Amino acid sequence: PQGSPGIGELALGPLMFGASSTLLNANHYDVYFKQMPVWNGKVLRRHGDFFERTSKGYYRAHGRADDTMNIGGIKVSSVEIERICNSVDDSILETAAIGVPPADGGPERLVVAVVMKDPERKKKTESDNHLVALFNSALQKKLNPLFKVSDVIYLPCLPRTATNKVMRRVLRHQFLQGDQNS
Repeated sequence: PQGSPGIGELALGPLMFGASSTLLNANHYDVYFKQMPVWNGKVLRRHGDFFERTSKGYYRAHGRADDTMNIGGIKVSSVEIERICNSVDDSILETAAIGVPPADGGPERLVVAVVMKDPERKKKTESDNHLVALFNSALQKKLNPLFKVSDVIYLPCLPRTATNKVMRRVLRHQFLQGDQNS
């Protein structure tokens, strides 16, 4: 509510000088306006950053909405997790860490999307448990003993913006869709 302290994703008025109106590699509406609230009769535009409004009315930036997650009550950057996961096995090309809220509520589950250097060599049934164990061991030693990877998903490549940023929101949506279908 306006005037109250809180934290959430920043939303902007839809018409602003300098804002893009088209995207090269994605649907402009889906990226900026889909599932956004209406204010004064206009759909707000997604900014992509988390902001906090303090009890004294000040604002504090908390970084990208896609890049932070709350794992077991601890706020962590996906980049920190990815840095560790990328180094656990030479067969990994890159990873993307996302926090996925369970359907029945509770703390976010840590899911790691993995792109292998040679996807043909991967044996899914063996690699899943092996990589989860490697990721958990490395994260618990180097970052936090309470962190636990719940799932690993394999992708041929990570979804990216035109400026090559990983679109974690798209990954989260894809995982939730797949999770509901299984």
